[in-house]
Amino acid sequence: MKKIAISALLVGIMGFAHADVNVYGKARVYEESSKVGSTDAVTALTNDTSRIGVKASESVGNGLTAGFVLETGVGIDAPGATTLGDRTSIVTLSNQKFTLGLGRDKHAIARTLDNFDAMGNVYGSSAATIHSAQGSRFGNTIFVSGNVAPGLTVNYQMSNSEVAGVNNGQAGSIDYTKGPFSVTLARFDNGTTSNTTIVGGKYTVNKAGTVVYGMYSENTVANVSSKGKSIGVTHPVNASTTVLASYGTTDTNVTATNIGATYNLSKAVMFHARYTKESAAVDTQKMGVGIEYNF
Repeated sequence: MKKIAISALLVGIMGFAHADVNVYGKARVYEESSKVGSTDAVTALTNDTSRIGVKASESVGNGLTAGFVLETGVGIDAPGATTLGDRTSIVTLSNQKFTLGLGRDKHAIARTLDNFDAMGNVYGSSAATIHSAQGSRFGNTIFVSGNVAPGLTVNYQMSNSEVAGVNNGQAGSIDYTKGPFSVTLARFDNGTTSNTTIVGGKYTVNKAGTVVYGMYSENTVANVSSKGKSIGVTHPVNASTTVLASYGTTDTNVTATNIGATYNLSKAVMFHARYTKESAAVDTQKMGVGIEYNF
């Protein structure tokens, strides 16, 4: 993320006269080959969560900081119409103990998949196949987070349905980190036909930075239930190269194998290689090589 010196030009738009304003982004795209069942393989240029965003923060006194994030997805493969802030659009107020946010952002289940999937819950990952992502984001939402003890954080999100007689969606998590160990218990409920309970953990095994991951979930999507389990590992081969692998299965006879490697050309630029095989009623295989640039 690069600090932009033109903060004064953004004041009229952002409304933060004394704010620390930053513009940041990511461009990540893969050339992939995919095959579903017995059909011929298909090649495609595939965008992978490319985005551009603006962040602003300002101390407002009494230990409080006000903040704002506006993050929008960008279609690197085939740019088209998009909605400003379709990824994240949130205003926050925080201190050392709590954060209050209003707007749109990822809910607790999506955060858990991000944190405890060895493949990063992006291209080349089967996390959302084994464990339901439940839409990933909440809109019209109140986000509350509190640091209740050293290493222990509690999060709660309530998404207003804004429709009479329709229940609000809710999600939350308890997160604990101590040294090389982290664990999360998260819950999602859309108030009607879908819910997920998931527990995730990871442990940094050695000084080299090898990390092992695990998740278990119980999911209901539109009244259809499943259970998912996954394990994974990331291992830095050297200062530039990291290898990744994961395996997952559900009680509905779905299995997924994922392997990959990342090579860092610099702090901002990296190359990726990913392979995924998902076995179900119809098998799916895909492989891709990609490039990523961060600013």
